[in-house]
Amino acid sequence: MVTGMCDLPADCLALVASLTSPGDACRLAATAVALRAAADSDQVWGSFLPADCADILARCSTPGDGRCLEGETNKELFSRLCDCPVLLDGGKLSFSLERHSGAKKYMIALWHGFGGYQYYGLEDSSSHTFTFTPVCSCALGR
Repeated sequence: MVTGMCDLPADCLALVASLTSPGDACRLAATAVALRAAADSDQVWGSFLPADCADILARCSTPGDGRCLEGETNKELFSRLCDCPVLLDGGKLSFSLERHSGAKKYMIALWHGFGGYQYYGLEDSSSHTFTFTPVCSCALGR
């Protein structure tokens, strides 16, 4: 008797999917109906959210941005954090997630006197170090 991956228990498939990346989980879900349920599970998408996600979202500047919406799944929260950066610490910092890897992304605004604001992006790499690169500059009219 030949068995395949789809014959494994759903919780086993979900564990395997949680050890991959968000992109891999989406590809896994597209391959078979039996795999879709496991790859779309809250357990899998919870593993792609940062461990300190609740602490980060508690720092949101805009009321409502930092809370999970009623009935929102971990997959929906992950997607929202990829598509819509949230403002933190009084709007001085924004936070989002990189869609394919789940890496944390921050953007910080620094005031440069009469030159206006300079925006810098910070992205968490796989080694948990941040790269610091200029993103854009906004000059104030005189």
